[in-house]
Amino acid sequence: MLWLFGITIMSTTNGNEGRYKNMKDLKGKRLLVLGGTNNAPDIEAFAKKNGITIVVAGLYFSKEITEIADEAYIIDILDRAQLEEIVRTKNIDGVFVGGNEDIISCTIDVCEKLGLPFYSSRTVWDNAMNKRVFKQTCRENGVPTMEDYAVDESDLAASAKRLTYPIVIKPVDCCGSNGVMKCESEEQFEELYTYAKSCSRTGGVTVEEFDDGFEICVYYTFVDGNPTLSSMADKYVRGDTENFIPLSEIYAYPSQYLPQYIKEVDANMRKMLLALGVRNGITSMQGFYKDGKFKFFEMGFRLGGTAQYRYTEHINGINSLHMMMAFALTGKMGDCDQSNDTAEFHKPCCTLTLLSKGGTVARIEGVEEARNYDGVLYIENRYKVGDTIKASRTISQFHVRIYIVADNEEQMKEKINHLQTSIQAYDTNGEPMLITRFDTNKLSFGNNKFM
Repeated sequence: MLWLFGITIMSTTNGNEGRYKNMKDLKGKRLLVLGGTNNAPDIEAFAKKNGITIVVAGLYFSKEITEIADEAYIIDILDRAQLEEIVRTKNIDGVFVGGNEDIISCTIDVCEKLGLPFYSSRTVWDNAMNKRVFKQTCRENGVPTMEDYAVDESDLAASAKRLTYPIVIKPVDCCGSNGVMKCESEEQFEELYTYAKSCSRTGGVTVEEFDDGFEICVYYTFVDGNPTLSSMADKYVRGDTENFIPLSEIYAYPSQYLPQYIKEVDANMRKMLLALGVRNGITSMQGFYKDGKFKFFEMGFRLGGTAQYRYTEHINGINSLHMMMAFALTGKMGDCDQSNDTAEFHKPCCTLTLLSKGGTVARIEGVEEARNYDGVLYIENRYKVGDTIKASRTISQFHVRIYIVADNEEQMKEKINHLQTSIQAYDTNGEPMLITRFDTNKLSFGNNKFM
């Protein structure tokens, strides 16, 4: 049952099982879950298997979250005082955050004050999230990164004249692509710089070279200071930048550049992350590959929206979401065998994102059939009939995400082609809304060997 300020609601479970073995460490514990809508079935599976009570809090709740919750409380979770009160008065044993960086920042302060386990300290979090600090730590540890340009804020016009365009202007401390702008000319510089500064919590801005290389994402899992390279993906983005920022249509694992990355960058990347102070949790490193070279520009220190743990669990038995839930309750990342954690997948995996052009959903076809299609691990259907999708040029236009496993590259291409043509949503005018038609001829896993 779910108690929501006087309203009683039935909650449901799906019966899936987690992999954490020490159930005696978790049974009966109360976990406060903040966010995590797209991870709800996975959160529920681990909680049900291990006898954990799920408590949720926020100003509003998605259907997915209310269905897995045992208790829910309406508070502003970005208000540290309100968050602290819920943790104290509801006998919370640990706090798990689905991925929102602002919520993580608040949670760190509350957990440090109350002595609850959390995977990051305030100091480590601030350093990891500061793009300028990140790039400097990369340089100090031999990790290739983007070139920065010095700017004199007292004379932006003079600084603009010295730069070679195009460049990228970013707030040093914002989430995702918030405030990040490509600057094409001296005439645009001052306006875009001022905008980026207004987006920064600290008023900090970084100006760096523009790179049009192939985007890659690298993920490490940390257990008590021991990092393992968990996965590496190639990110294929949509080229229609008039209607979208560079949003992903495909994440492909393992990256075609993985062997080169392991040889040239992996050791220094581990050293760099340890230098930042990372000891537990999961990190995601974003970079570009161009002309035979890697360059990294940003890191994430949280469970990302890619949910790559669905692949690592299927391939290697490693589920970082479950490990992070365990850490929130025990201060330990679980008892997984890290020797099994490797980015060298023996099967190709792809996340296919079907983007919406926007509108109100009147009908959806093919999703339920696709759930039973061979090789489909999981489907996120983020919008239901009656929902309105705004054409915002952001990730809010992700309608359907499909997690796919195949035996080889050609089979993967066949699966992608089938799925992206068999699923469609229609608006109230009967017009199709999903516009992804990824050209599978672009897809490559390079020299990776599959079994």
